[in-house]
Amino acid sequence: MFDAQPNRAFSYSLSFHAGQYRLYMYDHAGGVYSRSYDLHESPLPLLRILCATAFAPASWLGMDDTFDCRLHPVITVDATQYFIIAKCFSSSVIRGRATNVWFVAKSIPAGSDPNNIFVVKDSWVNVERQLSEEQILEALKDVECVPKVKEAWTVQRDGQDDSTSLRRPAAFMSHFQRPCDHRTHRRLVLTPAGRPITHAASPLEVVTCLLDLVISKEFVFRFDVV
Repeated sequence: MFDAQPNRAFSYSLSFHAGQYRLYMYDHAGGVYSRSYDLHESPLPLLRILCATAFAPASWLGMDDTFDCRLHPVITVDATQYFIIAKCFSSSVIRGRATNVWFVAKSIPAGSDPNNIFVVKDSWVNVERQLSEEQILEALKDVECVPKVKEAWTVQRDGQDDSTSLRRPAAFMSHFQRPCDHRTHRRLVLTPAGRPITHAASPLEVVTCLLDLVISKEFVFRFDVV
């Protein structure tokens, strides 16, 4: 579901067994669930769940308002809208960073103008990381062959930073015995936009890319950039 709907942040589901039902919620920090309810003794909670599923706004059911997947998909980063040209990478994991990378353009048709084509990286970042990807790239901004950050933004949901903690109140999580990841929804706009190495035009181009990586890594270690 998350792979087919890249604009989905979380999902609800119901299970039924032996006259009991339970509500589940899955996002990129894992899954949580309610206690079991008896179908005959507690029909009202089930009715509320079904009504919410039928009539609640799409954002309440897990959809991301800042990512429009209609005929011409558009992804928003802060106040800027980008038209999605193609998917570059998609992670199939549910729990974790769940990274999606897109080739985007500020205007359509995209053409070949490098000032119009960018890469947007959408991921769920663990808040306990000491250094963010944005900070690392900023430290490496003078290194050749390292992409530059054009914009960095925390996705907003109902006026708050979108994070897995919004769906996990502390009082609710106190009933669970295991710790839970806390992840924030981040987007980076990077430039320049290059083709994936899997689309190299020749073996020479692959070797050139690998050489650039070696040179960049050598610079990082020699000058203790990070």
